[in-house]
Amino acid sequence: MLTPSNWIETFTLKTDQSKKLTMNFSTIASFSGEHSYNFNDYTAGISVRPANNFLLSMNIDYSRKTDKLQYIDTRVSNGQNRYILGQLNQETLGLTFRIDYNITPEISLQYYGSPFATLGRYNNYKEITNARDNDYNNRFKIIQPVLVNGDTYKMADYSFRNPDFNFNQFRSNLVFRWEYKPGSQIFLVWSNERTDWLNPGNEPLHSAAGRLSNTAPNNIFLIKFNYWFSI
Repeated sequence: MLTPSNWIETFTLKTDQSKKLTMNFSTIASFSGEHSYNFNDYTAGISVRPANNFLLSMNIDYSRKTDKLQYIDTRVSNGQNRYILGQLNQETLGLTFRIDYNITPEISLQYYGSPFATLGRYNNYKEITNARDNDYNNRFKIIQPVLVNGDTYKMADYSFRNPDFNFNQFRSNLVFRWEYKPGSQIFLVWSNERTDWLNPGNEPLHSAAGRLSNTAPNNIFLIKFNYWFSI
């Protein structure tokens, strides 16, 4: 499908990275012609190094997106494909925590944790009519499906699932490294992951923490052994 041109603007600001306390801020703005797409992202972070061998850092990221030409589904009606689009209004919030601790030159401990939540809601449903017409408004027609039981949209001759969604996830890794002899190392790794998915879903972002706390985790434990052979 022919889509309007897209522009992207970025801005980044950082303090002196050699200092014990550093901060960063960045934004991304993206937009398209015909007001068909708009995206704004804001990221802020802080890092603290209380000692040369110890680093703490945290980043927070928030974004909003509106996409009037988001593909949803393809349905068959009267022997023809019906390509269904809608306007996606999406909010996303993410945090990232890191800890790097070099206990000795040979022994280190690293932790990474990242909770993430995104909410997507749809409206202004469309059906493609002439995907490459020079006139933007002639490429589709607005449709008015009826929502049934909260999970299915129905037209006269076809239906499609309610595409609204919530996706929440927490991932973390804890890594212990010991270089027991030059070039030879042992790694102990604990990976933890929780994922919660709702479709249809329309819960606010602030409910993600509660839902993730009630989600059963997937835990993975790994041991990696390296030995350096001198030849």
